[in-house]
Amino acid sequence: MLQKLSIFNGIWLVVSAIFLGVNVEVSTSEATIETESLTGDKTMSNNNTSNDTSAVSSNNTIILNIAEVGDEEQYRWVDASGAENPTLNIMASKDYIIKISNPTDEEHQLIIDSKSDGKTSEIAKSEEIKPQSKNVELNFKTDHIGELGYHCKYHPDMMNGTINLTR
Repeated sequence: MLQKLSIFNGIWLVVSAIFLGVNVEVSTSEATIETESLTGDKTMSNNNTSNDTSAVSSNNTIILNIAEVGDEEQYRWVDASGAENPTLNIMASKDYIIKISNPTDEEHQLIIDSKSDGKTSEIAKSEEIKPQSKNVELNFKTDHIGELGYHCKYHPDMMNGTINLTR
């Protein structure tokens, strides 16, 4: 499974880079070494796990996919750079499209919420993201300034992150 996930992630990153107009060079030997290290460890590790990233393209499209990590069923949101549960830095009052693919065998749903005065309010949510689905889209716009959260309805402890909104 991890070898397939590694190959899928590599293909997805190249396709995302092409979509975003980024030049990408990957040698076969590097890909083989990466696959061998993943299959030997049986865990997925990535140096791009920084939670301070901007996964937004110039056309206000956010790629936020689902990945299964580790030996057990653990899931994360992953952006086009491979960062897990990334912080999304976006501007208020702009329209965004969040594109999601789900290569896992579990159902997911993206929920964006606001916490204020000890209460959590839902701001937006995607449709149910069925197993093995591709290109589910959520259109998102808010005038809120500050911080919002996002999580999966079914895996909120594993799949969650922050959205920073500025003017």
